[in-house]
Amino acid sequence: MQDMLQRRMGFDELGKAYPKDSSVKVEPITINGISCFWFTPEQAITNKVIVYLHGGAFAVGSIRSHESMVSHFASRFQTKILFIDYSLAPEHPYPGGMNDVLAVYSTLQKQYPDYTFTLMGDSAGGGLAISSIAAMFDHNLSLPQVVVLLSPWISLTCTNPSHQQNADKDIINTEYLKAAAKDYIGDNPMEKASPEFLTFNAFPPVLILAGEEEILLDDSNNFYAYIRKIQKESYLHIYTNQTHVWTLASIQSEASQQALKVIAEFLENNS
Repeated sequence: MQDMLQRRMGFDELGKAYPKDSSVKVEPITINGISCFWFTPEQAITNKVIVYLHGGAFAVGSIRSHESMVSHFASRFQTKILFIDYSLAPEHPYPGGMNDVLAVYSTLQKQYPDYTFTLMGDSAGGGLAISSIAAMFDHNLSLPQVVVLLSPWISLTCTNPSHQQNADKDIINTEYLKAAAKDYIGDNPMEKASPEFLTFNAFPPVLILAGEEEILLDDSNNFYAYIRKIQKESYLHIYTNQTHVWTLASIQSEASQQALKVIAEFLENNS
């Protein structure tokens, strides 16, 4: 566990890549026993909340790694964001994190019955969003109005061709993801824990964003090819010369600003 603690501390350093947006208020809150954080911009749109699920291969990632990026999201979209600090593997393998998301989401729906919700996640958080939506059907929960997936990790088998094609280009590597997937899956069968095996009869409008140089590029391509047959309001944007979750490295880069514009327009068009 000492190695895992060091990895988590190292990943948290990513949150220092650029300053957070000082106009956004960040407040801790506990919902249903789960640690969360409200991000509130100065001119927040009323009756809307983005529920955010962070990346980190289901094992690392926290408010410290993602606070700066999410603060800029809240400011750009002028929408309150609830960041869920869900349980991490290997201490809490599948479905631990997903159960946390469902517990928070169901409480939000009860507390804010007149609100509409967006579910947004990066990397593992994107895969967790997909798994959570499938579980919402089982728990008879209302689905989020829209979904935004940023560099989602969907295939825990890690066998898509882009793993090899972009192996020398991306900032993450396949062996790391395979080890993380093993910790996350735990004693569950791969077919149950990996979002790639989920099937849907319905799905909210969804926007998927991915970098051209990601080893997970095919995760986005394959999910888009599947989900657009179910939800016509499905969109995929691929960004040239970008690696995994490029907005975490620089929020002011041209590619990051383009992504923010696309997300903002998608949210506005589906409000």
